[in-house]
Amino acid sequence: MGSTSDNNATVICPVCNTTVSAAGDVCPTCGFRFAGATAKFQAVEPADVPANAAPHDHCEHPQLTLLKGPQQGQVFNLGTLPITIGRDPKCDIFLNNMTVSRKHAVIERHADQIVIRDCASLNGVWVDKKIVDEAELSDGSLVQIGTFVMQFGCA
Repeated sequence: MGSTSDNNATVICPVCNTTVSAAGDVCPTCGFRFAGATAKFQAVEPADVPANAAPHDHCEHPQLTLLKGPQQGQVFNLGTLPITIGRDPKCDIFLNNMTVSRKHAVIERHADQIVIRDCASLNGVWVDKKIVDEAELSDGSLVQIGTFVMQFGCA
């Protein structure tokens, strides 16, 4: 029995379950990057996502609180920005899981805004259930990096 080549092969996106051509690099529905993905994970679907919290004019004490992950409840104070997030132990916020890239994201201050920027990670950065390259963080924003879910806040 010989092998056959299937030019119409499809795969299922591990994030949104959309059927996608196996030749594609990115899911057209959710933006998940297939090329080189490290491990499967599900985007968070919390029941009580804050409805577009208003940004602060100036966030004096920004922080991330880990809602889902091994260190659940841990608070990361973001006093001196920029802050790197990733699987590399040298990152300011170390998230030890194969769904997280070595240098996954960075949080920076741009004038009076605090933004998170994806550093070309394989599984992307999600803010309030949307995959983003860069996004402003508001009090109550949910940030998902791999299987870790964190809530941004201004203390």
